[in-house]
Amino acid sequence: MLRDKRPPPIIHHAQVRENETPRALANCYSLVRMWEQAVPGSEEIVMNTVAREMERLASESPNQHDYELLSSFQAYLIYSILMYFGPQGGFSDTTMVTLLDMASHTARNGLFCAAELARVRPTWESWIVAATKRRAIFTLYLFSSIYNADRMLPNFVAEELRGVYAPGNKTLWEATDRQTWNKEYDRYLLDWQDGSLEINELWASPEKEEPGRKRRIERWVESADEFGMMLYSVCAHIHGS
Repeated sequence: MLRDKRPPPIIHHAQVRENETPRALANCYSLVRMWEQAVPGSEEIVMNTVAREMERLASESPNQHDYELLSSFQAYLIYSILMYFGPQGGFSDTTMVTLLDMASHTARNGLFCAAELARVRPTWESWIVAATKRRAIFTLYLFSSIYNADRMLPNFVAEELRGVYAPGNKTLWEATDRQTWNKEYDRYLLDWQDGSLEINELWASPEKEEPGRKRRIERWVESADEFGMMLYSVCAHIHGS
């Protein structure tokens, strides 16, 4: 996020353009920098600053615009991961409950664009919101699985995600302008006339062994980015390749 100057895979680069970054993400970048560069002895003040920002995000109205809800959820998720895996601790069961609530608010308005479901090209902006929501929700489920396993709690296949599209291809996600993205999405529609790959197609099922399903997965793998391949690896480990 800071070392390679690239946003993490749950934040689209268009969200963090100069002078256009939502407050939640702008604050997130600043606080992550504080966290990473904290000198010995200053950890407590950094932790307290992050905790206050998390409280502010948690207190925001769930009736905000979809884009603002997403930005707040992304920031809260990043803070949660920092706290959980950081040496200072500070992550509690209450934090996880709040994180799940924010995920619910973010997903409430849907994880798809209407145009995606109609298999036509959406606007770049609407696709960015939908695709980023899906990535953030997938990351939450992976994080909550680690949280549950550490506490010897049961984990379940996320049946509620059945039908949600797997992360889109690398060229779509990394397109730097509208014209390039429009061209790539038109190509994507031609390549996926049989419908976008759904995350459950990577789960264990009799259909997964069918030649047609295997070809769809292979086609998806050929164009997946690093985040998509990470999800593929997790699914292959859990469900078998």
